[in-house]
Amino acid sequence: MHRVRIATGIALFTFAATHLLNHALGLVSIEAMEEARGYRTAITRSWPVSVVLAASLLIHLILGLRSFARRRVLQMRPAEAFQLAFGILIPLFLFKHIIGMRFSHELYGVNDNYAYALFVIWPSNAINQLVLITLVWVHGCIGMHAWLHMRPWYRRLLPAIFGAAVLIPVLAFAGFAVAGREIRNVQEFTSPFTSEQFASLLWLMDVAFWGYLALIAAFVVFHLVRFVTNRFLPKVRVTYPGGLVASVTPGATVLEVSRLHGVPHASVCGGRARCSTCRIRVLEGLDNQPEASQTERHVLERVGATHNVRLACQLRPTADIAIVPLLPAHRTGADDVHKLDKYFWGVEHTVTLMFTDIRGFTALTETQLPYDVVFLLNQYLGRMSDTIIDTGGYVDKFMGDGIMAIFGMDKPAGEGARDAILAARAMAGVLGALNQSLRTHISEPVRIGIGIHTGDAILGRIGVSSGSGAGERITALGDTVNTASRLEAACKDLGVQLVVSAETLEAAGLPRSKKFTQQISVRGKSETLAVAALPSAMDLEIANS
Repeated sequence: MHRVRIATGIALFTFAATHLLNHALGLVSIEAMEEARGYRTAITRSWPVSVVLAASLLIHLILGLRSFARRRVLQMRPAEAFQLAFGILIPLFLFKHIIGMRFSHELYGVNDNYAYALFVIWPSNAINQLVLITLVWVHGCIGMHAWLHMRPWYRRLLPAIFGAAVLIPVLAFAGFAVAGREIRNVQEFTSPFTSEQFASLLWLMDVAFWGYLALIAAFVVFHLVRFVTNRFLPKVRVTYPGGLVASVTPGATVLEVSRLHGVPHASVCGGRARCSTCRIRVLEGLDNQPEASQTERHVLERVGATHNVRLACQLRPTADIAIVPLLPAHRTGADDVHKLDKYFWGVEHTVTLMFTDIRGFTALTETQLPYDVVFLLNQYLGRMSDTIIDTGGYVDKFMGDGIMAIFGMDKPAGEGARDAILAARAMAGVLGALNQSLRTHISEPVRIGIGIHTGDAILGRIGVSSGSGAGERITALGDTVNTASRLEAACKDLGVQLVVSAETLEAAGLPRSKKFTQQISVRGKSETLAVAALPSAMDLEIANS
């Protein structure tokens, strides 16, 4: 349902944006408005697009009212409240506009061009037009922002997008007003309707207006009746950390329960299952709760959540439950550095993960003095991390004698994959030089295993608890990380230096070599994974261009 609501919203927003841009041409001339309208209506009034727009309007309205009806708690963020209120008000003005324009054209063959529209709307219905433009545009912009605001490119372009979002409705109404005053001075208006036709259109407008108003009144009564009856229905108890217990009637989400009882709870997307910041760990009562929906499972799988983790915005407890929110609910001020840091709440991006580890490190160092071991590690980790950074990678963390690195954090997936492969080849060369310089200090050469995999991951600053945390290291989370780690471990079983997944080779634009390609089983995955296993990372050929 979330995807359907997004898809229908995009269709309607696109129609509204082109409609307003057409209005803005009134600042040029009425002829320019009409010429652009001809191109626009050739598309929007074709029967396939007309069906899509009509279905989108109906479905979006039904899903919006359904969402309103399912709300057990009316506490919400200001943006959500404005979007809900404006969405409910839009049909009161929109139905009249549709009947006066499209219905008059379809029922009575009226040429509802800009000359007709301007005479009908300006100036007697100008206020209604302004209100309709404002309601539709603000409602749509809030929805688009909620859908896009976690995407890196959107954040980079936000100032320009905000400027366009302000200018479009202003220019639209200005264009309509200028054209409306102009047309009154150049021609007279003759009504295209008979008295019976005009009366029937007014009757349709009244039916639509009062019918929809009755529907909204029914929803309000429904909420009031439910509020009263809920006082007498059995309750479920939601237990929070610290011993706080909230009693609610079954049907509310955990996020709604938190808001109702004033419990701070993170929710970047506003409870739409488009992020995972509201996720909770269920400590008790998980077996008696409803199964996760497909939408919820999709989000949880993408962040590699364990079986007892659920989304607070989707879980509607049907029995007593004890939970703990997994992310802090920060209240950031205007000067809080995290407001400008895209990694604070996490960023989803396609990246390439590399894990590397020294083979047989314990045996290699068992005859070494502790200080010699520290020297060896510093030599190895220092040179390898420098190589990773020089080839465009980001050193996530050191794990004993191992390194976890991320490639492509701020690049396209293909560039990140190529950087990781170049890094692996360079590391193999650095390892040879390192072994040559340490040959008198160690009994046998240092051997390493490298695992590389490309896929979606969540990049974020983990463990940040205050405004000073902007300098905390960025780490990657998700199934891609686990897979890359498993590939590094597979180097030992296969007796090779590098295991790189087919996804990485494909992203880097490299052909698979039949000599090195094989299918391997990876712990935690039901299906085998196609990989290239190479005795040396230098065996993997890649163009330098």
